[in-house]
Amino acid sequence: MKFSSIPYADAALVISLLLAPLPAAAMFNCEKVVSDGQQFNLKALGGPHSVVTSQINGDRMHNTTYTVDICAPLKKKSGGNKSDQCPNGTRVCAIKRLIKPEETVDTIEEVTPLAGELSDHGGAALDPDVSRLSKVDPESGKEGLRVILKGGFSYTDTHVKHRKQTVIDFICNKELEGTEGEYDSEDKYEARAEDDKSEDEDNDKDEDAPPKEVQLGLDKNPSLKFDRYGPSDSDSDTNVDVLHLTWSSKHVCLSKDDDGSGGSGDEDGDAKKPSSHWGAFTWIVILVFLGTAAYLIFGSWLNYNRYGARGWDLLPHGDTIRDIPYLLKDWARRVLNTVQGSGSRGGYSAV
Repeated sequence: MKFSSIPYADAALVISLLLAPLPAAAMFNCEKVVSDGQQFNLKALGGPHSVVTSQINGDRMHNTTYTVDICAPLKKKSGGNKSDQCPNGTRVCAIKRLIKPEETVDTIEEVTPLAGELSDHGGAALDPDVSRLSKVDPESGKEGLRVILKGGFSYTDTHVKHRKQTVIDFICNKELEGTEGEYDSEDKYEARAEDDKSEDEDNDKDEDAPPKEVQLGLDKNPSLKFDRYGPSDSDSDTNVDVLHLTWSSKHVCLSKDDDGSGGSGDEDGDAKKPSSHWGAFTWIVILVFLGTAAYLIFGSWLNYNRYGARGWDLLPHGDTIRDIPYLLKDWARRVLNTVQGSGSRGGYSAV
């Protein structure tokens, strides 16, 4: 069917759909995370990774499992209760449990999707934001990435909607893969030891302050660490809660050629500069080629319209172009004769 037979309104609709921007989730590719002209491959950090925190409030203990997958939506467990799992499209999920030491089972209190492509479930788009730590937090002196994932949501007991976000600071650590020391999320009953409490907690207890949420398993020095979870510090909207995580890995380290600072990246070259800059010689070749092509096309058009030329006569300086093979052959013969003549013996020839 010819395009002219399509109504104008339908054609405009088709064109608008083709030119529509891709969804944010499709633009976040963990294998090609680009920021400030640098490309990072975070595929090795894909899959579900969890941190477990414990919070003691009186005689009640609450354990929360935060699970994140930066490369794909989290996959629900088969056979599980859907009400105890985050909806489809979730990238970061929080499951809060009430722990009763005297009982052998725990109770799921709250399930909260903290980030993901959740527009169809009452949330919003993932809308990822990637920045270099050296730009957003230069005082820290750390190299890496800050990735902000959005789209999460929850409702309070009074049916007030809170938006959720997750901020992950990927820190360059050339000694860590990024999967070390993960806490076993199935062990939900381990309480924090008394000697793990800091002096500040013992000396600065505030009866009105909420109980502190502490990550379990820190004795293993995990790559993925929990920082804090609570209301946003920078957003004036009080209905925004943010989960802050720190993830140490070699896959966000820059090589020497990338940053020019003398550091070295990982051996796999996970942080690579996009091949968007060509060398000067390549540009010269391209410009010469385009100039030659433009000259031949314009000259042929001029000869056709002005003189009615056909065939070889269309080309500007057609006689010279036809003679190029012969000129090259003659030049090669002269060079060969010169080389052979310089190697001959001087003086009298033998009789």
